[in-house]
Amino acid sequence: MQGKTPRIAIIGAGMSGMLMAIKLKKAGIDNFTIFEKASKVGGTWRENRYPGVACDVASFSYCYEFEPNPDWTHRFSPGPEIQQYFERVAVKYDLLRFIRFNTVVTDAVFTDGQWHITTDGGDSETYDLVVAATGPLRERKYPDIAGLADFAGHCFHTADWDDELDLAGKRIGIIGTGSSAVQAVAPLAEKAAHLTVFQRTAQWVMPTPNPVYSAFNRFLKRRIPLIGWITRKFYDWIGEQFGRAALHDGWRRKLIGWACRQNLASVKDPVLREKLTPHDEPMCRRMIVSETFYPAMQRPNVALVTEGIERIEADGIRSRDGQLHKLDVLVLATGFYPNAWGIKNVTGVDGQRLDQVWQAGTRTYRSITLPGFPNYFMLIGPNSPITNLSLIDIADIGVDYIMQCIGKIQAGEFNTLMPRADVTAAFNEELRSAFGGTVWITGCNSWYLDADGVPATWPWVPARYRDDLKTVQLEDYQLA
Repeated sequence: MQGKTPRIAIIGAGMSGMLMAIKLKKAGIDNFTIFEKASKVGGTWRENRYPGVACDVASFSYCYEFEPNPDWTHRFSPGPEIQQYFERVAVKYDLLRFIRFNTVVTDAVFTDGQWHITTDGGDSETYDLVVAATGPLRERKYPDIAGLADFAGHCFHTADWDDELDLAGKRIGIIGTGSSAVQAVAPLAEKAAHLTVFQRTAQWVMPTPNPVYSAFNRFLKRRIPLIGWITRKFYDWIGEQFGRAALHDGWRRKLIGWACRQNLASVKDPVLREKLTPHDEPMCRRMIVSETFYPAMQRPNVALVTEGIERIEADGIRSRDGQLHKLDVLVLATGFYPNAWGIKNVTGVDGQRLDQVWQAGTRTYRSITLPGFPNYFMLIGPNSPITNLSLIDIADIGVDYIMQCIGKIQAGEFNTLMPRADVTAAFNEELRSAFGGTVWITGCNSWYLDADGVPATWPWVPARYRDDLKTVQLEDYQLA
C-alpha cells in the first residue's frame, strides 16, 4: 500500500459520511465504499420523522459551507427539509454509486495490516482505512417498563415513526420530555383528542422563535450569496456564545438562565409550572429550544403526569398513584444510547475489542482515533464538541484531519497510524481535569456523562478543537 491510495470503508451515509465521500472525490480519490444500513441517505434526518422534528442549529449553519442552501424556509429547518437537502447533495455529488444500501457492517477486524469488513449479508472484504460516520446518537433506547409489550394500541419510538397512522382524535401518550418530545408535543396536541405527557425529569426550555423566511428573503439570498454567508457567520457566532456559556460562569450563562426562567414563567398555572420546573441548572443537560412547548402544555387537552409509571397495560399506562391513563397511541420519546457506534464488533491489534476497551470509558485521542486500532477514525466521536459546535462543523474538521492522514499515506510516509497509548492517556487526563467549572458537572444526571461521570463532550472552546485537529502531529502516533 505504501505510496498508493488506500482503500477506504465509510460506515454510514448520513451527514458526516457523505461529507467524507465528497472531500475524497474532490481530492480525486474514488477508492472508497459507503456502507449504509437503510435504503437511502440522510442518517438521523431519515430516521427521525416524528411531527415537529427540526434542527436546533440555525439552518444556515446546518449545511455544508461549500453547498449553501438559500431556500431554507425557516430559521430552524424542519426535518423533512433537511432530509431533502442531503438527498439533493447525494445526487449532485454523484455519491449514490458508491453506497451499498441496506447493508449493515457487523464486524471490522484488523489483521495483517488491513481491516477485514464483514456485512450482514455474509460478504467479506478488506480495506486499508475505516471511517466510522454513524453519529453519536443512533441506537434507540427503549424504556425498561413492565408491561411494555402488553400495550394493545399503536406503540413506537420517535425514531421509528408510523407514517401511516392517522392521529386525529386519538388518545396519545408520550413518555419523555427531552428534545424529541418537546418538539413533538405541540403538533401532537393539535391532532389528539387528548395528549398525556409522562415526565420523569423536568427540562429547561430556551425560548427560540422560528420565523418563516419570506419568498423575497429567499430570493435575495439566491441573488446575493454573500447574504447567506453573512447569515451563517452570524449564527456561528451565536453558537460560539452558547458554547462559552456552558464552559464558564459569566454573563452568557446568566443570560441563558434568565431566558429559560422567563420562558417557564409564561406557564400561568402555578401547579403546572412547579411540575415543569427543573432542579438543575440550564445547560447542565442538553439545551432544549422551543417556542411551542409551554403553550402546548397549557392546552385543555394536554395533561402532565409526574407521579412516575408503575406499569403499562393493554389499555394504557398506570401511574404510581394507581390511576390508569387510557391511550390509543403510545410514543416512546426515550432517546438513544450515546456513543453507541454503528459497527457491532470492532477488533484491533492483539485481539482488542472496542466494546471491551470502552467498558472503562470512551477514551480517544482528540475524539477521532484511539490506541490499538490502526487507521480507524471516528467522525463526531466521543469528546468532540457536540454541545458547543454545529455537528456539521465538527464533521468538517474531522474529515479534513483524515484527509491529511490519507495524503501522507499516498505520499508513502507510512502505511498505518494509531495514537500512542501514553499520549492518549495524557490527553484524557488533561480533558478530565478541564471540566471543572463547566455546567455539565453541576449536579444533573445527563446522557453526556459516562460511567465515571466524565462528560462525553469537549471542555474547551471550539477554537481549540479546530487548532488541535488542524495538523496531524505524527509524533503522537505509532507509524508502520
